[in-house]
Amino acid sequence: MIKNYGLALIAFIVLLGSCNNSQKSASAQQDTVKRATLNKPEEIQQISEVITRFVRAYLSQDNEKINALIHPEHGMAIIYRPGVMDDFKLVDTFDFKSPVPESYPYSTFQNDKMLTFESLPEFKCETDKWTKYGFSSDTTAKSVTHLLDTIMKYQGEFNEVKYDDKTLSRVSALEDGSYRVILNPTDEHFLIFHVKQFEGSWYVTLLDRSYGNCDA
Repeated sequence: MIKNYGLALIAFIVLLGSCNNSQKSASAQQDTVKRATLNKPEEIQQISEVITRFVRAYLSQDNEKINALIHPEHGMAIIYRPGVMDDFKLVDTFDFKSPVPESYPYSTFQNDKMLTFESLPEFKCETDKWTKYGFSSDTTAKSVTHLLDTIMKYQGEFNEVKYDDKTLSRVSALEDGSYRVILNPTDEHFLIFHVKQFEGSWYVTLLDRSYGNCDA
C-alpha cells in the first residue's frame, strides 16, 4: 500500500514537472484547428490597421483608444503567470491603472519597428533571448495557438478549477481563429497580443503577459 502510494506520488511530481517545464519554456501550444490564410490586399490592410492602432494606444497608455478595440460583448483575455502555472482573466474593459496582475504594471517603450507578416519569433529560456526581433504577425493557414484551452486544462488538473459554460464560450470566441502578434524590439521590451475579426470588424482579443518570461 505504501509502495503504491509512493509510486503515485512520484508520477504526480513528474507530471507537475512536465507542466512546469512547458510553462518555463514559454512554448505556444498548438491545436489542430485550421484557419484561412489572409493574403488579399484589403484583408492585410484591415488587420494591419487594428494591430498598429493597438500598439500605438498601448505604448501611449491611452485607455480610451485601447477600449475602442475591445469587443463590446466578448471583452478581452489577459494571460499572466502568478506562480509556476499560467492563468488568465477575462475583462470587459482595459485600464492601465489596474494591471493584471496588480504586481506587474503595464510598461511602455520606444518602438521603431515596422509591421511584417512572417513566422513569429520564439523566446528561448536557455539563453533568455528571442530567436529574432521585430514586429510581426503570422497570417498563414497554420495551426493556431490555443493558450487559453491549455491553461484551463492545467488549472483543472492541478488546481481543480472548474469553468462554467459562459466562460468556455467566451474563451472560444476570443481565441479560436485569432492571429498572434509579437512586437519585440529587444529582449526586455515586448508586447504580445491576438486580433480577430467579428462580422467584418477587427478587435484585440487577448493580451499575453506570460510568454517571453521564464521565471516561475
